[in-house]
Amino acid sequence: MASAGVVSMIGVIGGGEFTGSAYQTIRQRGTIQGISVGHRNALERMVRAIDLNQLKPVIAAEYAFDDAPQAFEHLARGAFGKVVIRL
Repeated sequence: MASAGVVSMIGVIGGGEFTGSAYQTIRQRGTIQGISVGHRNALERMVRAIDLNQLKPVIAAEYAFDDAPQAFEHLARGAFGKVVIRL
């Protein structure tokens, strides 16, 4: 883990055990966070609703891959909508 890094545990289908050195995490000022996700049925209902209502994301700006630093600066300024990096 990098200094001040974050380990995100998403879901626990494979089990909820996490092994590692607490000392190393503390020394690196790291964070271990859990991210909960809904059940599959809720996701399927949401996807159907998005399709039915033809919802589209708001794109604030698009950047070329080589301009990724500028895209992250845009995000840091508080973009309304998605910031896209084209590959």
